[in-house]
Amino acid sequence: MKAGLWIGLAALPLCACTPGYPRLPPLPDKAPPFTTADAAFLQQANEHDLTQIALSKLAVDHARATEVKDLAQTTQKNYEAHRKTLATLASKHDLTLTETPLANDQATIDRVSHLHGPAFDKAYVTALRDESQANQTAITSAAGTKDSDLKSAATGLQKLDEQAISSAYSWMPKLAVRKTHKAAR
Repeated sequence: MKAGLWIGLAALPLCACTPGYPRLPPLPDKAPPFTTADAAFLQQANEHDLTQIALSKLAVDHARATEVKDLAQTTQKNYEAHRKTLATLASKHDLTLTETPLANDQATIDRVSHLHGPAFDKAYVTALRDESQANQTAITSAAGTKDSDLKSAATGLQKLDEQAISSAYSWMPKLAVRKTHKAAR
């Protein structure tokens, strides 16, 4: 019996040398809570992006000025990239973004889609400007959010809209001048 006791005591330190269990990986960061206002901004920004993209796609076939076509291509590319950012943000919060513009935006798209040439150029640039200006209230509403990703998305959208507005204002006089020159001939 003494031999068994001594063997047990000798084996006891060996039991303490078992390898430690692997540490569990840290839990993923949970997205900050999303308020109703945050979700509303996300939907408004998405619908705004959809409208700008749809208007820009029309310019490929309907615009006359190559500068307007170039502006439309740049606008389309920028708003599609922003829309992907919104989709990523929405998926973090289990939201689904709509795939169609609002009814009044769709009416603008339909109205502009019936125009061609210089009339389209002017209507497109005006619609681009008006849509961007109308979106400023939505951007302002996102300023109070606690979600940093949403704030950066709002800031990015504001920069895109400012570019669209400045491009539209820079084109307005040129479109008016072209019409005046044609009338003088």
